[in-house]
Amino acid sequence: MTDELRNRLSRLDPMASDVPAEPVTTESSRQLLEDIMTTPTVEQPESGTLNKRPWLVAVAAVAVVIVAIGAVGLLARDGGGDPIAATPPLELNAGGEDPMAMCIAFSVEELAKMQTAFEGTVTSVDGNTVTLDVGTWFKGGDAGQVALNAPQGLEALIDGFPFEVGSQYLITAWEGNVNYCGFSAASTPEMRAAFEQAFGS
Repeated sequence: MTDELRNRLSRLDPMASDVPAEPVTTESSRQLLEDIMTTPTVEQPESGTLNKRPWLVAVAAVAVVIVAIGAVGLLARDGGGDPIAATPPLELNAGGEDPMAMCIAFSVEELAKMQTAFEGTVTSVDGNTVTLDVGTWFKGGDAGQVALNAPQGLEALIDGFPFEVGSQYLITAWEGNVNYCGFSAASTPEMRAAFEQAFGS
């Protein structure tokens, strides 16, 4: 180290030259060094950061609210805990089958071939429309509601049955048309067991 550099450093040192310095090899010096090295640093906010925080907090709060509303709006859970999306109601034609058509004998194997299958509770019967809240989708959909559109007197059709508000039904459909001949009916333990066997619980 040159004399000039030593002089510059001594002018920068705030400690007076006549103050005794403790050697770094002493126990107290080592402890002081250890304390310095293990003390966590705390970063101070930059100028203007505190002024920015209120709007950042507000934006974060709005984002949380939007996410929460979206989660509630997009999902509704059935009794079994399976998520059902809150999509527009699925519309099916429940006009009944051709009275002259031959029915396929009911079996779990034939039931499993159906394109659409669900269990729902009738919430309204309004004119020609029966609306059901879906409790369980077995196959072919994810809507929270299904609207069955049919002419009045549906129960008089071949193998038809009346829909009553508050009652549960197991419904199947093929190409948008409700199946009868035993493939759609009021929900009973036996019928639900057949659906669970055909489509899985």
